[in-house]
Amino acid sequence: MNKYVRDAVTFPRDAGAAWRHAGAPGVWRRGVALVVESVLADVPNRPLPEGVRIAPFAGDDWSAFLALVSERRVASFRARIARGRECLVAWRGDRPVGLTWISTRMDRDIETYPLLLPLDATYHWDLFVDPAERSNGIGTALTFARLHHARGKGARVGWRLVDVDNLASQRTAQRTASESTRVIGEVRYLHALGRSWCSFTANAGTTPSTTKARAALECGR
Repeated sequence: MNKYVRDAVTFPRDAGAAWRHAGAPGVWRRGVALVVESVLADVPNRPLPEGVRIAPFAGDDWSAFLALVSERRVASFRARIARGRECLVAWRGDRPVGLTWISTRMDRDIETYPLLLPLDATYHWDLFVDPAERSNGIGTALTFARLHHARGKGARVGWRLVDVDNLASQRTAQRTASESTRVIGEVRYLHALGRSWCSFTANAGTTPSTTKARAALECGR
């Protein structure tokens, strides 16, 4: 009860700060994301962008990442590692230029969407590329790298979410889809001031809001 009272008291201040930082999406956002499954054995090999290497990172020194993200996000990265999540990092020399995450379970306080992940599946999420390095193929390389990494750990399939309003995510899905890639459902979500609510529908049919994202996947196969 104390938690809800505190939230009610701090809501005006938190909402104002979120609005100043990111406008309406910083206060609340709702949408639909397709749950996409790929059979890892079917994932092709692709060359990395020139001068870039990708490797898992589990070290204690995250200071180099402060050039990419805030201290608050770095703190969340440490928490993810402590909870058994894996981070793949794209490096250009000794400088991180992108990263993504792989999970073997989905918890609300880590992955946001508490979907029931199959035992032979991994969840691939939170792909970020340095704005100065975007359109250089790093996002696509990280997407393929996490699929191959998961396969090397014994997983059979990989899950990811493709937001129907995120064109960049749709383009990446198109470039990295294989013949076995399929939509297995959809998540409808609401984010408000750091809290999230979602519902999952398995094998969701095509609706006006999902047609474009589904078409991107079909074109990529």
